[in-house]
Amino acid sequence: MRSLALCTDSSAQLPAALVTALGLEVVPISIAVDELAFDEPDLDVDAFYAAIGARGRAATSQPSPGRFAEAYAAAHARGDSEVVSIHVGSQISGTVGSAEIAAREAPLPVTVVDTGTASFGVGICVLAAAEAIAAGASALEVADVIEKLVPSIRNVFVAPTAPWGRIPASAGIPVLSFVAGRAETLAPTRSLEQSAEIMAAHVGSRSGSLRAAVGHASVATAAAADALADTLDRSEAIVEVMRYRASARLLEPIQEA
Repeated sequence: MRSLALCTDSSAQLPAALVTALGLEVVPISIAVDELAFDEPDLDVDAFYAAIGARGRAATSQPSPGRFAEAYAAAHARGDSEVVSIHVGSQISGTVGSAEIAAREAPLPVTVVDTGTASFGVGICVLAAAEAIAAGASALEVADVIEKLVPSIRNVFVAPTAPWGRIPASAGIPVLSFVAGRAETLAPTRSLEQSAEIMAAHVGSRSGSLRAAVGHASVATAAAADALADTLDRSEAIVEVMRYRASARLLEPIQEA
């Protein structure tokens, strides 16, 4: 029996095998494609980008408080005595707000953590939380671990359109960074290969021993993501490079910490 459970949302981009291994409760974010709604983990990535390429319309929405209530009730039924619920930043999503509403009525204590970051950055926080719990940390201590970790997380990604602001068509394939809840352009590029070079240089400019995660969503970016991961793997500053397939969304991120 565990005493402290972990919950997150599907924006964390954690692979299913890792979710199972860690015993996580994952509350899905909803993605609507041409007005048809899907839970994020259930939407085929390649079908999503095919629809977007055919001028389909897509939008995301936060989980309802009811979905969080179900997750917290499941943890309680499993015998857990407390939950740490770790989520995408409140400055870009209402997910934290839904979690907080459900936490007030949950059958066990729930500590909701606003990571202030997005995508696999949330996943990095969840992995750190799991390590802390394994070492005997309390819920408040886990929240403190995440608070101290978040300032060291950086991300850089490419997207034809950014979910936190419109990218003009003249920008080509911009390389962006997620800073203070906004996507900021680092450099405009004209190819994925050039974007990968700029991303590698951005990560390599940091000092210290770094762990990096490279993800791709659209199959069109797979080769560039592979090349980027190979470049980072040869860097003396990078001690580990994780790979993941991002779910259907409008980002192609690389996270580092």
